[in-house]
Amino acid sequence: MEHLLFVGSVQALFTTFFLLNKRTKSLNDTILAVWMVLMALPLVSGAVMQLWPEIKVPLLRANLVYPLTYGPFMWLYVGSLTGDVTRITSRNLVHFAPFFAVSVVQIITGWAPVPPNPEVATFSTSIRVVGAINLGILLAYSIAIFRRLDRHANAVVGHYSNLPNHITLGWLRAMTAGVTGVFLLLFLAAFLSQPNLMDLHLFALIAAILGLSFFGLQQDRVFDADAPTDDTAPAPDTQELVSTKPRYDRSGLSPERADVIAQRLDTFMQSQRPYLDANLTIETLSKRMAVPRHHLTEVISARYEKNFYLFVNEYRIQAAQQAMKDPAQAENTVLDIAYASGFNSKSPFNTAFKKLTGMTPSQYRRDLA
Repeated sequence: MEHLLFVGSVQALFTTFFLLNKRTKSLNDTILAVWMVLMALPLVSGAVMQLWPEIKVPLLRANLVYPLTYGPFMWLYVGSLTGDVTRITSRNLVHFAPFFAVSVVQIITGWAPVPPNPEVATFSTSIRVVGAINLGILLAYSIAIFRRLDRHANAVVGHYSNLPNHITLGWLRAMTAGVTGVFLLLFLAAFLSQPNLMDLHLFALIAAILGLSFFGLQQDRVFDADAPTDDTAPAPDTQELVSTKPRYDRSGLSPERADVIAQRLDTFMQSQRPYLDANLTIETLSKRMAVPRHHLTEVISARYEKNFYLFVNEYRIQAAQQAMKDPAQAENTVLDIAYASGFNSKSPFNTAFKKLTGMTPSQYRRDLA
């Protein structure tokens, strides 16, 4: 079992090394790098206790305390990707108060709960209490993180015309549930006195480290709160992004001005076909049209009763339909047509096509024959 401890430790520390040495390192990389160190320490602790049980290092004996940081780290990591957290402040560090308090007590008094032992059928009360506290904190943070990800999901459809996994942050939903599940296993092992679950907990922890390493090394910030914009008004909130009613009285946009923007938008979409760019965002469209982003968002929401994602993809589906009807493109595959129409993968193309036409692209093409 000590081999698994070393595997997990080395993986976490290598990930930290690569994150800190990225050429364009951002705040989310730094947060994940530090978190990886804290995830590696319990594994290092387990390896040290098995190989050199006579060593008494307080920091390595605190392996049941490090999980107190996992909820706060996940919260800050998600916030750094969505733009809610742009720098680490004293307010952010308050989340780590339980970890700092318990660590100080341990260093001063030398107290620490007896580490769980897979060979012992009964776990101590201290382990059960610590496990319950860790699990409770993780569950609280998980709920808050899912709410933040829900807000993010509502926001991205107003900004992006394609929604790959690194923009929707769908992988973080699975990862949040997975990290919580890791310590649910540990709690159940202690509460039910099932030492065999300890081995499963170790496998799950290493799987969580591997998952965070794989996705975290590829992930960039989705919303950059520091990026300059041409707007003079604040970005619309989530409700404004999905609203279907005019909000001109709040933004200062008159109905007459909204009419002008809507007409310009129709003309621009038909003549310039910006939707063919798979990376099109509301920001790039507003700059190309020389229209403030929040005005453009409001017109799309109020006049067309759509979010930006749906608005653009309707044009893309229409372009795909025209391509399928074109005899000159008869040899092109459905995937070729999807890419040429502005989609960046097959799955969202199929989903959008069926939603708007009631049939799959293949069925539509067969009906044309």
